[in-house]
Amino acid sequence: MRFLFTLLCAFYFVLIHFYIHVKAEQSNVENEPSLINSFEEDVTGDGFREYMKLNGNLLSNQSMFYPDIWLDITSPFSQHWKISLRAGYDPDVQFIDLTQDQIFDIFYSVAKDIDKKQYEYQLYTLINGSVKQIQLPKHQYVKTQLIDDFQVEIQIHPHQKPLVQQLPYKDDYIEEKIYNEEGKLLNEKKLHHKQIHYIEPILISEKIGYGLKTYQQITDVFQNVIGEIQTLWHYKDGEWASLKTDWVSDSA
Repeated sequence: MRFLFTLLCAFYFVLIHFYIHVKAEQSNVENEPSLINSFEEDVTGDGFREYMKLNGNLLSNQSMFYPDIWLDITSPFSQHWKISLRAGYDPDVQFIDLTQDQIFDIFYSVAKDIDKKQYEYQLYTLINGSVKQIQLPKHQYVKTQLIDDFQVEIQIHPHQKPLVQQLPYKDDYIEEKIYNEEGKLLNEKKLHHKQIHYIEPILISEKIGYGLKTYQQITDVFQNVIGEIQTLWHYKDGEWASLKTDWVSDSA
């Protein structure tokens, strides 16, 4: 009887040890960095291509989300740089001269949701042996105001005439007593200015070079999209200048 008890204890100990070993192996696999993509491009302007690896750690083997993402850059002369990047889905890097210095910049994009409806971006330049982050363009002035007749004024620049846009779903505004049935404004409410949700590099012209096009949605009181501010930006003398801004109505 004592022998049987000792045998069972030994078997139980071996089983527990095996379970711990398997879990440890699984953990090591899940935490092991994975190569997302690799590139060869001259990002220092010295005439020699650097070798770059976009690496990340998946949240788990069943997930497509990367909580940790970074770019390793190695030069032919054994110099090394590492850039920490924002977390998300489907990370990607493009190499484009956006700062007009004849050197490829590093433009990073990553989806914030699995449906890829919201993105975040980062822009870097590597010059004189140092990595420098370039702030991305954004509107410094966007003002919206409800007016009579179920309309909203949208002003993108303080010295320009505001755009007038018809509001969707009038019945909701009447029900919430924001307007009466005749379209008279009864209760001023703030509209929502969402952050820029999409940015794309775009060739402005052969002479000017590349710039960025941004897309920023404006929504009503009930989070319905009214339209989108689309702006073309050009980087010059260390800052972004807007070349053209269009309002695209959601009903267009």
